[in-house]
Amino acid sequence: MVGAAADAVRCRGVHRNEDLRRQPRPRAPRAARHPERRRRGAVRALVAGGRPARRSRDGAGGRGPLTAAALAVLGALYAVLQALRLGLAWRHRPGEGGGAPSVTVLQPILSGDPALAETLAVGPDQAHGARFVWLVDSDDAEGVAVATRLAKGRSAVRVVEGRPPRDGENPKTLKLVRGEAHATGEVVAVLDDDTVMPPGGLERLAAAAKTTGGLATALPTWGRAPRTASEALVAGFVDGQGASAYLAMARLGRTRTINGMAYAADARALRRAGGFAAMGHAVTDDWAIARLFESAGLPLLQTAVPARVAVTVAGPRQAVRLLRRWTIFAHRYVGANLDAAMALLVLLPAVLPLAGLILALVSGPLAAGLWLLLLAGRAALHRRLVRGIGGAGTAPLWAVVAAELALPLLSGLALWRPSRIRWRTRRMRLDPDGIRYE
Repeated sequence: MVGAAADAVRCRGVHRNEDLRRQPRPRAPRAARHPERRRRGAVRALVAGGRPARRSRDGAGGRGPLTAAALAVLGALYAVLQALRLGLAWRHRPGEGGGAPSVTVLQPILSGDPALAETLAVGPDQAHGARFVWLVDSDDAEGVAVATRLAKGRSAVRVVEGRPPRDGENPKTLKLVRGEAHATGEVVAVLDDDTVMPPGGLERLAAAAKTTGGLATALPTWGRAPRTASEALVAGFVDGQGASAYLAMARLGRTRTINGMAYAADARALRRAGGFAAMGHAVTDDWAIARLFESAGLPLLQTAVPARVAVTVAGPRQAVRLLRRWTIFAHRYVGANLDAAMALLVLLPAVLPLAGLILALVSGPLAAGLWLLLLAGRAALHRRLVRGIGGAGTAPLWAVVAAELALPLLSGLALWRPSRIRWRTRRMRLDPDGIRYE
């Protein structure tokens, strides 16, 4: 009996063990089975402040609204500065005097531009009563040939040859010193060989110089319809920057330099300032002549008379080389004359267009389109200013916008080897003691 009971107990124990083996074992939680995942989850929770990290709706963690706000600030600043600059430019209309005095025009010549003959012929043909002295280097065979051929039959033109410049000498200044000996007019005007004056423009400029008893300078504008895309870019630079900058600074009484493409000086005032020889070996001849007059207490007058530039620009390389050269000379002047007015009216407006476009592209195509529309509106207003003073205003709007966007890039390029430039057939190195020829 007792043995039977023991057998029954053993049997139940065996069956119980078999039942336990058949039951599924409880699985550990996933986090416990993968401790590495658990640690990563804890880190994410800690970074998210104890909550699961969520992807922001704009996909940039809130940067979208900040970019839009920054773009709005840049746009407002750009619009205000341009309105101020254009407003000052429109208001600067100085008197230009009465009757036209006798004028001698000194015109330094260097071959290398296919349109040289076409441009030179314009001056004597439309500036009646003025005498022209064409100044050319004896080693410039093409320049001598063009000047000699055009001077035939034009009694008001005289061709003066001279030796080429030596190291340390400014080529334009050397020619002007030579030409000053042949200047017999009450006013001595200087005109680059790629620049023409509109009908009556030379007479207005000379009258302004005679009336003020100092130096009067014209405004650079583009003079013809661009023939290539590269020429259009240069036209956009000339028409999009020159007039408003020069006139606005003049309105504030900040005329400390001139544009050397076209200016006129009272002959007696020029002699009082020391003549062209007093410029010495200065690299920037236009700034040098302005300093001479300022040092002598003689007035500098920025007129609204347009001078029409007609440079032939065959391709991108030539355009970049020309714009870089202009920018290098501008750097020299700005570095020595930087003040609040120049920073607000010249430097900031040069930087904002590209900075704004970069922000607009980050924001999206709509913002980029609106920013370009803002730049195009400014370009249209500037073209209206150029045409209002008598300029041709032929630079297309896209070129004015493109040139404005390229200004910071050109400025950066001008910092690379700033002592080396090329002007047509001459390669030059700008040293502290003058120009060296390579």
